[in-house]
Amino acid sequence: MTTCKEIVILFLGLLFKVSGSGDSTQIYFFEIEFDSSVETDVKGLILNSSTLISANQTVSNASISTVARFPGALWNIIVHVGLVNVCTWNGNKKQCSCEEGYMWSSDACTKHKCCKTENCTVTDTDTVMCQSNESVSINGSSTMNWNYNDLFDSDNIITPKYKNITKDISNQLKGNFSELPWFDSLVITGFRSGSLIVDYMVQVLGRINLTQLENIATGLEKTQLVTKGLVTITVPKEQPVAIGSSPTVTCKRKEDLGSLKWVLTDTQNKSTTITDGAEAQLRRNKDNDTFTDTVQLQSISGSWKGLFTCEYTKAPITHIATEMLDIALLPDIRASSTPQFPDCTDTTKRIQIRFQCTIKVSTENYTVSWDSSDFSDLRSTSSVTQGDSIHYYAKATVNCEKKLTNELANVTCVFTNNRAKVNGSKNKEEGALTIPIIYSHSIVCDADNLWPKTKSSYTAVLVCDSGVGENRRNCTDGQWGTAISYCVNLGLYDIHKDVEEIGKGLGFIRENADRLISSLKTITTTDTTVNSFANINISVDILKQMNQVSINQSHKWNEAFMPNFVSTISNVLNDTQAWNQTQNANSLSVDYLHTVENMIKNSNLSSGTHKSVNVQLRICNSSKCDSFNVSVKTKQDVVVVAFKNLADILPKTLKNETFDSGTTILSVTAVNGIKSEALEMKFDGIQRRRNHKMYCVYWNDNENEWSSEGCTWGGAFNPMFCNCTHNSASPVLMSKHPVNLPYMEELTYACLGVSIVSLVLCILIEFLVWDTVVKSNIANFRHIALVNISVWLLLAYCAFLGTAEPKKTNSSWCLILTVVKHYCFLAVFFWTLCLSFLLLHQLIFIFEQLRKKVYLAFSITLGYVCPLVCVAVTFIHFDNGAVGKYYSNEACWLTYESGLNGSIFAFIFPVGTIVIINMFTLCVVIMKIVTPAVSEAKARDEKAVVKGIIKTIVFLSPILGITWIFGFLVFLLDLTQKPYAQIVNYAFTILNSLQGFFILLTNCFGEKKVREALLKRFRGKPLAHSKSDHSSKMTSVVKNK
Repeated sequence: MTTCKEIVILFLGLLFKVSGSGDSTQIYFFEIEFDSSVETDVKGLILNSSTLISANQTVSNASISTVARFPGALWNIIVHVGLVNVCTWNGNKKQCSCEEGYMWSSDACTKHKCCKTENCTVTDTDTVMCQSNESVSINGSSTMNWNYNDLFDSDNIITPKYKNITKDISNQLKGNFSELPWFDSLVITGFRSGSLIVDYMVQVLGRINLTQLENIATGLEKTQLVTKGLVTITVPKEQPVAIGSSPTVTCKRKEDLGSLKWVLTDTQNKSTTITDGAEAQLRRNKDNDTFTDTVQLQSISGSWKGLFTCEYTKAPITHIATEMLDIALLPDIRASSTPQFPDCTDTTKRIQIRFQCTIKVSTENYTVSWDSSDFSDLRSTSSVTQGDSIHYYAKATVNCEKKLTNELANVTCVFTNNRAKVNGSKNKEEGALTIPIIYSHSIVCDADNLWPKTKSSYTAVLVCDSGVGENRRNCTDGQWGTAISYCVNLGLYDIHKDVEEIGKGLGFIRENADRLISSLKTITTTDTTVNSFANINISVDILKQMNQVSINQSHKWNEAFMPNFVSTISNVLNDTQAWNQTQNANSLSVDYLHTVENMIKNSNLSSGTHKSVNVQLRICNSSKCDSFNVSVKTKQDVVVVAFKNLADILPKTLKNETFDSGTTILSVTAVNGIKSEALEMKFDGIQRRRNHKMYCVYWNDNENEWSSEGCTWGGAFNPMFCNCTHNSASPVLMSKHPVNLPYMEELTYACLGVSIVSLVLCILIEFLVWDTVVKSNIANFRHIALVNISVWLLLAYCAFLGTAEPKKTNSSWCLILTVVKHYCFLAVFFWTLCLSFLLLHQLIFIFEQLRKKVYLAFSITLGYVCPLVCVAVTFIHFDNGAVGKYYSNEACWLTYESGLNGSIFAFIFPVGTIVIINMFTLCVVIMKIVTPAVSEAKARDEKAVVKGIIKTIVFLSPILGITWIFGFLVFLLDLTQKPYAQIVNYAFTILNSLQGFFILLTNCFGEKKVREALLKRFRGKPLAHSKSDHSSKMTSVVKNK
C-alpha cells in the first residue's frame, strides 16, 4: 500500500518599482501532494530549481529568473525557493514536520498545538506551515494624517469612510514595510484617538536588516515598533522547577539592540521589572558574535512563576523575547490542634485530638499526608474550603494510661506537590505540631475566658480575629503572663510583602517608594489597632528593608519622600507602652533608631523642615536651629531629627548604671556624607535632680549601650548644655541614683557610734562632777547648756540611726523619726545659741552679772519652746506632715523640691541664722584675744596670740555648732562638682558625725576643773586647786591670753 505525502514550498518574490522609493517583496507558499514513492525526485526537483535560479543574474545576493511582468511598471522575480515542511498522509490524518532551519508558525502553535520543531499530527483538511527560525513579528503603532472622527462617530460606530481610509492606511504601511526582505503580511489591529493612532502587526518570514527597519520607523510619524524574533530566550527544559532551586533564564542576540530591561509578568498578569536582588543576579556577556544576557535565580520562591521577557530598546524600536517559567509551588502551613493541651489528669481517659493544617487556596496539585511516631491511630479525615483557605483535618487518640516520652506528642502534616519533575525535600513543605500533655503532677494555668487550660512553661495560642498571626500567652509556674498580640495588620502585611518582593529583585524601589511610604503613613495614621508591638515591629522592618533595597539599588531618598516618612516614624511612637509588651522592646527601639539614622544617611536633602507630633526633621544650614525643646549649633550643614518620646523606650544603661528617662533625642547627620564636626546642643526644660549626674551620650554599636565618649556635659551650673565632637543620636540621660561617695555611709555610722558613746560619757561625767565644778551662776549656766546640747544631740543621733534604712522603715515610724530629728537638731542649735549669748554677755558686760532667773527663763524658752514652735508650724503648713510634702519616705527626712521650696528650709533658715550668730560670737572672742587690754603695758607675744586663737576655735567650734557651716556648703555644692563637693561632703560628715566626740574632748576632758574633779572622785583624795578659779571654760580662754 502506497502513502501520500505533502510538501509546502516557499517562493520569495521581489517586485521592482519603476517609480517610488524602493522595491518590495512578496512571499508565496505552494502546497504539493504526491505519492511517497517519488518523494526523492520531488525534493530534488525543488532543490534543482533553486540551483537553476542561482545560475541567472543575481540581485541582492539572491538568484533571479523572470516569472511574470505585471501592469503598473512592476517586475516580479523569484529570489528564493525553499522547502518548508513535509507531511505524511495516514488515512484522514497527516503527520508533519519542519525542515531544518524552520519551526512551526505561531498560528500552527495556537490552533493545532504544533509548537517549535516537534512533530505534529493534524487532520487531512488542516493546513499547517513552518516558518524560518529567523522569522520576525513586529507590533507597531503609528500616527497617521487622518482624524479619529473620520473613522468613528461620537458613539464609536464606524463611519462610511472607514473602509476606504483603512485600505489607504494599510496600503501606505504595506508600502513601507514591504521593502523589508522576507516581508509577508501587515494586518491593522486597531485604531486609537489622538489624531489617529494605528496599531498593526507585521510578519517577516526571514532575517531583517535593522538599519532598514530603523529607517522605516523614522519615516513614519510618531512610530513605536516592538519586534519578536531577533532575540532568542531559553528557560529550563524540565518544568515546573522546584522551590529553592536556582534556574537560569537566558536571552541571546547577534547584534547590539540597545538597553536591556528584564520583565516578569506573574500569574495575576502584573508586570514587574527584574533587577539584582536577594534571589536574582543579572549578568551580561559577549562570546564571539553572540551577546548573552542572563537572569541567574538563586534559591527561588514562588514569586518567580510567570512570563519572563527581555526587552532591548533603541528608540523607537523595542526587541523582545518571552518564555514561561513554571514553578511547583509549596504552601505556607498553619498547624494547630484541638485541644492544645490534652488533659490526662484522669489516667483512665482516652482523649481524641483533632489536628488541623491550613493553607491558602491554590491551583497546585498537592498530596497531603500525616506522620507521627506517637499515635498509631493517626488518620486523615476531611478537608474543608472556607473563603481563601483550605483546612485539612486528621484525628488521633491519646491513651492517658501510657505516659509519652517527655510528656509530648509530635504530629506532622506534609504537603507534596505532584507536579514537580524532581522528587525530594524541595517538593515538600511540612507543618509540625508539638502537643504537651497535662498529667496529674503537672503544674498548670487554669482556663481564663478564651485561653485554654495550659501546662506550665508552655505558651497558649489563639488565632487572630483580624489580621495575620496569633495571640500568645505564657504560663509560668502556674501563673498566667500578659497576653501578647502578634497579629499583624493586613495592610502592613501586604506592604511588607511588596517590599520583600522588591528585595528579591522584582522591581525598583525608586518606582515604588512613594506608594509604599504613603500607604504606610495612611495605615499608621488612621488605624488605631496598629499601636501594638507586632505592628510596630513590622513597620520598623518595612522601613529597614526599604532602605536596604535602596542602598543595594544605589537609590537615595529625596525631599518628596520625607513628609510621609516623618509622619510614619512619628506615628509608631504614639503609644510608647506598646513597645514594652515583650522583652524585645529595647532591641526594637535601637533598631528603630538605627533605621531612621541609616535612611537619613541614605538621603539627598538640601533644605526644608518636616514636623509631626513625635518627630521633627530639620535641615540646619551652618546655623542654630531648634527642634522641640532642643537647640543645635554646628559649623556645617546637618540633618537634625528630633524624637520627643523615644527616650522612654530606649535602653537606659551606661556602663552598668541605670538612668531615668532622658530628654528629647537628637539624631544629627552631616548633609551629603560630609565628615562630622563639633556639635553644640542645648536641652531646655531639663528637670535635673540634685546630685544626679547628667550624661551627654550616643549609642555605641560596638558596646551595644550608650557611651559618653566624645561628649561633654555642661555641668551643674549649665545642665542643659552638651558638646559632642561627632554627629550621632544624642540625648541627655540623668542617672537614676545620685552621685555616690565611696565609704560615706560606713564613715558616717562609725563616727556616729563614736559620738554616741562620747555623749553618753559626757552626760555621765557632768553628773559625776556637777557638784564640784558648778560653784557659780556662770558655771551653772554653761553646764546646763552643755548638758542640754549633749542630750538633744544624743537623741538626734539615735533617731538618725533609726532611719538608717528608710526603705525598710514603716511610713508612720518614718514620720515620727523625722519629727524627732527635726526637733532634736533644732533644740541642739537653740541651746548653742543660749551658750553663745552667755559668752557675749560675759565679754561685753564684764561688770554686770547675769541673773539666774533671767537666764533660766530665757534659755528654757529659747532651747525648748522655739524648736517646738518651728516644728509645729512646719508640720501644719505642709499638709499636717503629709508624705512628699513634710517628709520623704526615701530618706525619712525633710523634703527639698527646688529653689526655696521644701520643708528642709524650716530647718536650714533657723540653723543658718544661729550658726551665723555663733560665728559672730567666735569672732568677738578672737578679737578680744587679739586686742590687748588697757592695763597691759607691753605688747603681747604673737605666738601666744595665735595659740590663743587656735585654742578658741578648737574649743568653741564643736559646742557652738560652727562645724555645721560645712553643711551649708554641702547644700550649695552639687556632688557633680568634683573635687570640691567631695572634699566638703567628707569634711562635713567627719566633723559633724564626730561632734559629740569633740564636745567630750573640749568641754569635758579639755577643762581642767572637770579633770581635777574626776581624779578627785576616782582617787578619793583632794587635789590642789588651780591658781585661778575658772568659772567657765570660755572665761578662761579669754583670761589666759
